[in-house]
Parts: sequence; structure tokens; C-alpha cells
Amino acid sequence: MATFTHGHASEGPALTHRVCEAIRRTPVPTIARINGYCFGAGLEIAASCDMRAASDTARFGMPEVLFGLPSGMEACLLPQLIGWGKTRELVFTGRHIDAQEAAACHLVERIAPLAELDAAVEEWVAAILSAGPLAIRAQKELIRDWERMSISDAVQEGIRAVAAAHGTDETKRLMGAFVARRRAKRKDSP
Repeated sequence: MATFTHGHASEGPALTHRVCEAIRRTPVPTIARINGYCFGAGLEIAASCDMRAASDTARFGMPEVLFGLPSGMEACLLPQLIGWGKTRELVFTGRHIDAQEAAACHLVERIAPLAELDAAVEEWVAAILSAGPLAIRAQKELIRDWERMSISDAVQEGIRAVAAAHGTDETKRLMGAFVARRRAKRKDSP
């Protein structure tokens, strides 16, 4: 980066943005599995994911100001995750935070020892895969809508999505299986 010309200086951030936008537009949930350093563009990629799991030794930061650069592109996602105060702290100071602080400020949803990190991610994957695929895609779309809508518009969009899902084969199958499990459980109860 120290040798970038003005033209190169816009190509790198534009590429980072395209990667992050592709992650955000993926119609299914994306999970960041973070081990080690997650700085700058790496943190922007992680912030673009729907959920983040980190090893208990991971470190996070936006150090660009320490190199004379502002944090740009998907750093704009940070306030939604960690609030404006913590975002300002990270982008103004370039300070690094550990996994425990990242979890405390809601930058990551889960921390695990490195040996258990894959299992933590797989637990999420299994839960997502057990849900209805159409419902998961609809939920992902709703979340993207919620990010840009007022509360009242988001509620109306949610009502529309729920109504559209009712009556699908997926809803009938999954609700039917739930009801059957409940009935079987009641029969087995003393």
C-alpha cells in the first residue's frame, strides 16, 4: 500500500467493497470464522457476514488511521453492530481489541477456544440447515430490508413476508412435523 498510486489506491478499496457486497447479497446466511488477526479489510469482510464466531485469541481493529488513511468502505457497517461510540473508538485510535471485548460490544456473537471453533460454527450451520430453506432466504432478505427501513416499514415488510410464506409446501411440511412431534410427546408423557 505504501507504493500505491492514486489509481491503485481506489482499486483496492473498490475490490474490497465488491467482495463485501457479494457476501452481503448472498441469499443465504454467511458466517465468518475468525482466528488470529482481523484488521482493516478483514474486519470489513467479517462485518459483512451475518454471524461471526472467533477463537478466544482473535484480535480485531481498524488501524488505517495509524497509516494516514481513513477506514472506508464497509467500516460503515460497524455502527449497526457495535454502536457509534465503539466504532469511533476503533476508527479514531486504531486500537486493537481482543475476542472478549469484541463479544462484549457485539462485534462477534460467539467465542470459542481454537480447538472448538469449527464445532461452534458447525452448530450454527446445523441449525440453519434444519430450518426451511425458503424461510431462511426470506429471513435473509428481510434482515437486509430492516437495515435500511424505518421500524414501521420493516414491520409491514415482515407482515408481507410471513403472509407470503404461509401455505407453501415448506411451511405445511415443517409445521406438520412440529405438530406431530408435540402430539407424540404428549402421548409419551405420564
